[in-house]
Amino acid sequence: MRFITAILVTALGALALNLHTLAAPPAIPDDWFFDGANRPPALKGLEGKPAPDLDLESWIGDSVDLKAQRGKVVVIDFWATWCGPCMAAIPENVELVSKHKDDGLVFVGVHDANSGFDRAPQVVKEKKINYPVAKDKGGKSTKNFNLQFWPTYVVIDREGVVRAAGLIPSNVSKVVEMLLKESAPASASGNASGLGAEYYAGGAKRPVSLRAAEGKQMPALKVQSWAGDAVAPERMKGSVIALHFTQPGGALATKQLEEFAKLEKELSGQGIVFVVVCEATADAKELQKSLAAQKSAMPVALDQQPEKPETDAKKPKAAGMTAAAFGVRFLPTTVLVDRSGVVRAAGVKIEKAKELIERFLAEEAK
Repeated sequence: MRFITAILVTALGALALNLHTLAAPPAIPDDWFFDGANRPPALKGLEGKPAPDLDLESWIGDSVDLKAQRGKVVVIDFWATWCGPCMAAIPENVELVSKHKDDGLVFVGVHDANSGFDRAPQVVKEKKINYPVAKDKGGKSTKNFNLQFWPTYVVIDREGVVRAAGLIPSNVSKVVEMLLKESAPASASGNASGLGAEYYAGGAKRPVSLRAAEGKQMPALKVQSWAGDAVAPERMKGSVIALHFTQPGGALATKQLEEFAKLEKELSGQGIVFVVVCEATADAKELQKSLAAQKSAMPVALDQQPEKPETDAKKPKAAGMTAAAFGVRFLPTTVLVDRSGVVRAAGVKIEKAKELIERFLAEEAK
């Protein structure tokens, strides 16, 4: 009996060990880091823990709220214009962002607070940097991340946990590709707002481009013309904004436009701005007539045509410059923006829009 018990204990122990091994995240080799296993303990100590806060200012490009990136892989590049290795690594950063910008990657360049930031705008332009850059505010971020040298690359996984700190630039892409393969946490639902998949058209399979739009400041509306009264930017400040990207014709588009018009009539006058954005080559006045038939005077914005047409036949064409800025590639699509001007839900189901609008109305602008 003792022999059988010993076998069972051993087997169960081995099973637990195997399950633990299967659940454990893949290890990142020491030789991918500056100084390998002997890298600074303060940097190594960040790994396996939630990412510290970033405190940044003077943004070049869209600002990034680190806490809002749950569900995405984040790379932070602590750099400076006076740092030769930092400058040499920028082309690799640009290439990495170009390759994975639609896969759930967020990249942020954090410049040294002490000197050299005056040259940053020129460097961004000359090196065609395609990710946001900001200045460390008073060196707070450098302190929070235990910085020891420049450049320091920190990679944060979809759970918001630091997985690598102090990588050699040429190894950053390897870690990013490793972490992008991991599943997003259930609570993140693959979006910055943490909303469940049930709120979105397509559920968990909605386009990555829409998910990538969330958590960022609302892009400017680029409009050829307005059918109805134009919406001034001042009117949008402090308001919840509901945008409905569509085009005339089609059963689905017609039905959803009707639902959007009903929503506007029900909630008008409560601090909400409703705008219909018409596909760039369509007839905005036709949409306006459809709305008028429903006794809605909602403004219709004719989207600006893309400067460069999509050349990849595998990708759906953007419906216009505004649509592209919001990650919209399929029509109809509804996007909601909160009082602070942050895109909170991109690709939301029309029947879920009221619930979310009322939730965002109850929030204070930040």
